[in-house]
Amino acid sequence: SRCNSQVILPNTTSATSNRQLDMNLVIAIAGLVAPFLIINESNTQTKTINSNFTPPKMGDAAEENEIGLALAGGSIRAASSCYGVLRGFQQKRLKSSSGQDVSAMDLVKYNSGISGGTIPSILYTYAGVPVEELLEIDRTTDPSKITVEELSRMPKTSMGYVLARKPDGNKILALSVLKVLTNPLNIFRIHSLWTASLHKKFCMPLKIPKNKFFTSSKDELQDILNRNPRLKESDFLLPRDDIKAFPMILVSMLGTRADRNVYEANYRKIVEKAWEVYNVQESSRKNPDMTEIILSIRGQYGSDLPMPYVITPDCVENKYHGEVQIRNKKIDFPEKNVRPFEWGAKDGKYGRKRRFSVEFLAGMSTNFVGSLGVNKGKSTLALFLTGLRKISFNDDLSSTQRFADGGSNDLMGLIPLVDRGTKNIISVYNFNQNPPSSNFTTTYADIYKAAPCTSMDDPDFDKHFKTWLTYINPRFTCFFGFFGHGPINHANIINHIFNDPNIDHLKELMMKYNSLFEAGEPLIATLNDLEVIDNPFWGVKGGKTVNLTLMWFNLPEKFSSQIPKDAAEFTSEEFKNVPELLVDNPTDALKYSQPQVNMMGYLGSWMVDHSWDGLKGLDGEVLFEGFAKIFGEK
Repeated sequence: SRCNSQVILPNTTSATSNRQLDMNLVIAIAGLVAPFLIINESNTQTKTINSNFTPPKMGDAAEENEIGLALAGGSIRAASSCYGVLRGFQQKRLKSSSGQDVSAMDLVKYNSGISGGTIPSILYTYAGVPVEELLEIDRTTDPSKITVEELSRMPKTSMGYVLARKPDGNKILALSVLKVLTNPLNIFRIHSLWTASLHKKFCMPLKIPKNKFFTSSKDELQDILNRNPRLKESDFLLPRDDIKAFPMILVSMLGTRADRNVYEANYRKIVEKAWEVYNVQESSRKNPDMTEIILSIRGQYGSDLPMPYVITPDCVENKYHGEVQIRNKKIDFPEKNVRPFEWGAKDGKYGRKRRFSVEFLAGMSTNFVGSLGVNKGKSTLALFLTGLRKISFNDDLSSTQRFADGGSNDLMGLIPLVDRGTKNIISVYNFNQNPPSSNFTTTYADIYKAAPCTSMDDPDFDKHFKTWLTYINPRFTCFFGFFGHGPINHANIINHIFNDPNIDHLKELMMKYNSLFEAGEPLIATLNDLEVIDNPFWGVKGGKTVNLTLMWFNLPEKFSSQIPKDAAEFTSEEFKNVPELLVDNPTDALKYSQPQVNMMGYLGSWMVDHSWDGLKGLDGEVLFEGFAKIFGEK
């Protein structure tokens, strides 16, 4: 069993890597704001009992036609993209294998979210409003019918509303100052700022209660209550009854609260040494194995690597495999997996008074500030604004660990799905950058202009492909064993999972994308039968194949040209950056207007609808066979 564990019985009542921040200012403001946002908690009393819980089996239990959504990271820009795609799949009606009339989302088995993609994943699963209202499935998929009025309409029960919602900073600051003045010790609770802010902005308006345990189903909850009679049904939050997709959220563990960035500094040493070895090997053989290199040298520096955790409603699963230095001891990972409500418990005590709730989970997975040290080796701000959980490693050692943005391990959220054995993965991606060639505002039109090749018969193919790769995020290409032309700071360098020694699949992707761009179509392409290889760091076993459909959010001519000029023009100040909405400054994502978020929603749902039966290039060649085939529609 993946989650055999001791159950701790509580008796509880609830009472970026390239971003330049003014640390002193942020810390000062955060210190004032945090106390106002803190979630009230009460002391916890516990009792230990035994459990023989067996969660859904991972890795080798997938069915041939299983579908998983991977909602990639990228702040609220990514969340807005995923919002539109979720609506598009929810709007599509088709017959299930049993003949029932269902939405396409009802046939999605897994919903994997990371960083910005975590927000729509959690809201889709737990929002206390009907899915029809949450995703506004009554909206048109016809761009010619978009109006100024519809772009400005934003019901308060919609996901789009909370994505565009602006916090009342003056009110928060005033009340926070009052809170600090009445109890100066509140300033030391700054670590709770991120989680509480997320709850106020995203969860509270959509009726997601705070500080609740969570689990997967009524049957699972009943099993927990039977084994833990002092717990109550009201202590838990369940997915909505109409939700079929199983959420999977990725977070990264980045050392202990007390190590003052030593863990991340050791990681930087591992990365620097790994790149030295990689460059030496690359000069003598074509494709050095970066995962193998890192695993061979990590022990010299305590094996201190960002540690991935995949958290579902049924299990907190550590994905790291190896021995790691924790304070003055070496600990073998993965640790024992537990149900979410148990996580952080040892010998009848909780390391943190707060329950492990969905807002706590969202706060961990989206907290890019807490992961700043991954890139820099040291970040004072990251020590303050980070998720904390006391983890029991064995009978002799427990430690308060720091958890932050899961993008430190996997920007795309692909590996949790690959590890589950998911056959068909649909990835939603809107966060490309590869400095100095591309940044967050670079459009695919810019990339096509630099590398317009659509055929291997082109005499300049190799030249164009090399140029194209300089624009594509190496945190994506590393899945195929291509690590770019310069060091990747993030732990994504350990993510080689597909066998592609000549990177032929990336060549195929370039040709398909360029052909689709020429035809004015959305950039949607499937790479079929990707061979999965062993990845000891993640515990991924090779031998399977995956069909990966990558939806790159661009602005297709067939979409933009149909929108009435009196509704929106993409040369205007408001829409000129759609869909590459600004994210360079941490506050940019808090400035998106309702029309901007609505336009992202329209674009995402149109991409699904328009490509449902497939996409062709200018010469009539089928470049994408369509979502209808993926979902098994006849």
